[in-house]
Amino acid sequence: MTKKLLKITFPPEDDGFYADLRKEVNAYFKSRKETHYGNAKMYFKMALLFSIYIVVYLVPFIFEVSPKQVYGCYIFLGIWGLFLGVNVGHDAAHNALFKNPKYNSFFMYIFDLLGLSSFNWKNRHVKGHHVFSNIMEYDPDIQQSAVVKIFPQDKHRPFHRIQWLYMPIIYAIFIPRWVFYRDFKDVFHNEIGGFKNRPYPSFEVVKMVFFKLTYLSYMILLPAFVSGLSVSVFIWAMVLLMVCSSLTIAVVLLTTHMLEDSHFPEPDENGLMPYSWSKHQILTTSDYATNNLLISHLFGGFNHHVIHHLFQHVCHIHYPAMTKILIRVAAKHSVPYQSHKYIVPAIFSHLKLLYNNGLNIRYPHK
Repeated sequence: MTKKLLKITFPPEDDGFYADLRKEVNAYFKSRKETHYGNAKMYFKMALLFSIYIVVYLVPFIFEVSPKQVYGCYIFLGIWGLFLGVNVGHDAAHNALFKNPKYNSFFMYIFDLLGLSSFNWKNRHVKGHHVFSNIMEYDPDIQQSAVVKIFPQDKHRPFHRIQWLYMPIIYAIFIPRWVFYRDFKDVFHNEIGGFKNRPYPSFEVVKMVFFKLTYLSYMILLPAFVSGLSVSVFIWAMVLLMVCSSLTIAVVLLTTHMLEDSHFPEPDENGLMPYSWSKHQILTTSDYATNNLLISHLFGGFNHHVIHHLFQHVCHIHYPAMTKILIRVAAKHSVPYQSHKYIVPAIFSHLKLLYNNGLNIRYPHK
């Protein structure tokens, strides 16, 4: 950090929007006699996600396969592993899967088994991003780097003019950068965005190294030993896995906070934000393809991202119904709700953000 960060605060709610929304959401759960945690439908979905991943992973162990078939399996595992993370690990990090916190902590290990530090993820995402969403220098989920200009108010560099062309290529290394660099970097930082990253437990360092070595072993060494194929085949398979996983997570994540109509509010000199907490979530978050059942299930409800930010401890299996409530209540209070009907326009909207920021265009509302 180049400057001392302020304590971020939000002004009081200025209307009845959030109170009405909470009332209607509570009434929804009461009418269905359900809790906000996962239900039988969610637990079946978890079992299905895990089963498919394991079956495809075991293909080189059970059948005689060619290198091309291994590559196909690992491309699938890269994408499906991402779906496991956003469906299971993400909800577990928000304590939304189970009422018992121990069960949520257990299922957070899905991140570790996929080569990522669950400890760093929860700190960055839950304790950082959800507290400081879209606030420059505070939100650790939005990369602040000289390579890309996401925030319109960030420092402009001449090469940002073509960032909309080169960033899709850089997004392809998002996962390997996370696995081999970002997790280790976080160990040495006192602050990650607005999150205070000290003390950092020594046990978490040992756990992180252990699981990363375990991940590489069961994804490269073990299948090579059993299948009789060379280690290099599985190394190249891992490259494909990580590229496909990176591009998938880019689609899932970048279309929720970093679009051409996204807001990036700034605090005043005392750390006070311009909007109340609920309005901040509404203005800095976007939905997409909320009527697409397949995307909602595969993406773990990330496409219902506005309601997620307003009710982060609710399991995503409830989001489609809750989003309908949100749309109705927002219209009642004339609160802007941002959503793209399809996913492709949302992707192009992110590219338009990169293009506009590359031209150094500033909008008053941002």
